[in-house]
Amino acid sequence: MPPWNHIHPALVHFPIALLTVVPLLVLLGLLWPAQRRGIHTAALILLVMGFGGVILALESGEAVERYARATPALLAGLRDHELAAQWTALVFGLLGTAFAVLWALPLLRKRELPRSLETGLLVLWLALSAGGVLALARTGHLGGHLVHDLHTHAYPEPPLR
Repeated sequence: MPPWNHIHPALVHFPIALLTVVPLLVLLGLLWPAQRRGIHTAALILLVMGFGGVILALESGEAVERYARATPALLAGLRDHELAAQWTALVFGLLGTAFAVLWALPLLRKRELPRSLETGLLVLWLALSAGGVLALARTGHLGGHLVHDLHTHAYPEPPLR
């Protein structure tokens, strides 16, 4: 397995893909009520996997930061990217919690929510998730700026002798 810092560029693409697809699945579930429960279950699974990927990306990004050759521009870019990543993790943590509660509420109540209430809450969740996807896109853009414009590369520690 490559060093932890070298896995960050490969790892970050999974949460980006997963968390971008989740709102589309939620919308599909809204448009296809007969299959809503199954589609929203898949969305919840992808949301949990994507959030887990965000946490792994944050951790591997910390390793990259330790090995990167620092310049003032790079340090500013790293700070911006890290803050954006933390904000994205917070947003998707809250969105994931809200969606999980919405998904579990009928099970806990032992009856479905009124259709209009459920639809309204899901539409609200979708509107908020658009902000989450924008935060995710900004984080990815800032990471791309570090790699392509500032030529950031993580270098492994020298071997111990």
